[in-house]
Amino acid sequence: MLAEWNDERGFGFVEAGGRRTFVHISAFDAAAGRPQSGDFVEFAMGADADGRPCAVAATRVYPLQSAPAPVRHRPSSHRRGDIEWVAIGIVVAFAAYVALAIHALGVTPWVAVFYSAISLVTFAVYVADKRAALHGEWRTSERTLQLASLAGGWPGAVLAQQFVRHKNRKPSFQLTFWFAASANVVVFVVVTMGWPRLLG
Repeated sequence: MLAEWNDERGFGFVEAGGRRTFVHISAFDAAAGRPQSGDFVEFAMGADADGRPCAVAATRVYPLQSAPAPVRHRPSSHRRGDIEWVAIGIVVAFAAYVALAIHALGVTPWVAVFYSAISLVTFAVYVADKRAALHGEWRTSERTLQLASLAGGWPGAVLAQQFVRHKNRKPSFQLTFWFAASANVVVFVVVTMGWPRLLG
């Protein structure tokens, strides 16, 4: 049985005969869906790259009375797709406002360079953290990811969340993330609206 599973980090522990054994997401067939704590699992014993024992060739099995119904998750896919497009639309709208602020309000073009650079860095950090999660390696703290978004890297974070599929399903993280992104946007809009007066 899969006694413990951390879906965000992509690993957990299977239990057999009172003994727990490490298992990584790569041991499962991706076509069968992601495992969950409590799943019945068949597996073989193997070793990781460092020679430590781990479960390999893991297969989720179910008693007849608790067989899963994969179609149960399909209706939400359309809602998730809509949410993704809304998030990307927010990034596009913000980029349009930055361009407007530069051309109509006299804001320095370096603002666009700054947002592009910090968004690129934030995107790269998300990608690295996703890779670390899949391989059970050292992770970037959520606080660091949120601070990067608050500093202006939130557009890159949005793109990473949607295209890399990282940190996009954890409600508490998403709530804090959008609060940080909103705070950054509000400050930017307030500053740019007062830009002509600052120049005068």
